[in-house]
Amino acid sequence: MTPEASKPADWPGIADWARIADWAGIADWYDRLVSGASGPHEHAIAITLRLAGDIRGASVLDLACGQGIATRALASAGAGAVTGVDLSAEMIAHARRYEAAEPLGIRYLVDDARSLSSLTGELFDLVTCQLALMDIPDLPAVLAGVARALRPRGAFVVVIGHPCFLAPGAQTVTGQDGMPARVVGDYLTECFWRSQNPEGVRRVGNHHRTLSTYLNALREAGLRLDRADESPAGDLLAAQNAVYQRIPIFFGCLAVKAGG
Repeated sequence: MTPEASKPADWPGIADWARIADWAGIADWYDRLVSGASGPHEHAIAITLRLAGDIRGASVLDLACGQGIATRALASAGAGAVTGVDLSAEMIAHARRYEAAEPLGIRYLVDDARSLSSLTGELFDLVTCQLALMDIPDLPAVLAGVARALRPRGAFVVVIGHPCFLAPGAQTVTGQDGMPARVVGDYLTECFWRSQNPEGVRRVGNHHRTLSTYLNALREAGLRLDRADESPAGDLLAAQNAVYQRIPIFFGCLAVKAGG
């Protein structure tokens, strides 16, 4: 089943996905979350930077950048011209506030990751997308936009919630060995879902897709998988949620556009 096939009958259309997810409504809360001691976000940034490698002087586009936590990390790692885009004006306002307080030379734009209409003709050495690709309904359109935005032999680094272990309804339980474990009842059904946790990010919605869907979509967009990352939790995340010491919370990968 495709994500589109599983949409509710009153789904108003892809163009309105940000309103449905209501990222604007949680922008202030989300900024407080990631600005504090957030183990998942610290871990995601570590994966992003590890996969990106030496980016000194590189031109970088950070897709669906939110309030800019990963964008700032990329700029601080030595990237040259850095651009962050997000569909939520409220998220971009937070990102611009950080840039005004501590300038890193980052340009922030309100734009749709599928079309990137404000960046027509611009090419980048690296495109990143951290913890956002699963929030956007039209995966092929986003990856086609990534391919358009990359220079020949440019790289795309993406980090997503690991779909094998963060599937809808997945739960953390105590295993027979007394250690925390994850129980997944349905991995194969692709769908849009919302977490019932009123204090969780996924309450705004998430598009569950199988890992093969993501990997095949990369190939179809002309992006060749180079390497992947399923690293265990760092110290902060492990202290906050021990289950991710033995089970990866994120799947990250680097894919490369063919040379021209």
